[in-house]
Amino acid sequence: MRHYLYIWHDPAERMLVASGIEFKDFIPVLGKAGGIVLRKGSAGTARKPAAWQTLAQQQLPALAHEDLHACGSHAWADYQDTAPASRDAAVATALAHRAAASQRTGLAALQNRYLAFGHDDGWYLKLFYAAWGDVAQLLASAIPATLGTLDIDALERAGDGYWLQNGTLDVELRTHDIDSVLNRRL
Repeated sequence: MRHYLYIWHDPAERMLVASGIEFKDFIPVLGKAGGIVLRKGSAGTARKPAAWQTLAQQQLPALAHEDLHACGSHAWADYQDTAPASRDAAVATALAHRAAASQRTGLAALQNRYLAFGHDDGWYLKLFYAAWGDVAQLLASAIPATLGTLDIDALERAGDGYWLQNGTLDVELRTHDIDSVLNRRL
């Protein structure tokens, strides 16, 4: 995790928007997953979706040490048992952010708990989830006490955005414009 956290929640979409959470912060909660499917770079087009690769669970710690920041945009989803076929259209659609809300998690080919869209690893994260308990577990394991204390129940109910830094929690605007928040705060 970076030295700050900006976060807000949209329960209707089962979505978090955050800055400060990096891929390596997911490693503890992906321990039960079979692995992930990962798309680096461009999302592609409807006629030619971008390529994606599967990484088995044992490969994830090495990926966490790679420079995902250099990839720019990336997307990933966990899978539970068997890696999906490399030409699975539902997976390609989800990783391109074109899936309907009901198809973002729990995809038949993946049975995923998470679908993440990131830009510059740790700078911007849009995370779709299947169950709030998985998000609560992620945040509990990822947020160091030095950042401050986040009320997970208040976040679950939605409403405000939050900024944590140097042991302090501040209420913040809910926005996808991460740059505007970070330009004011950092």
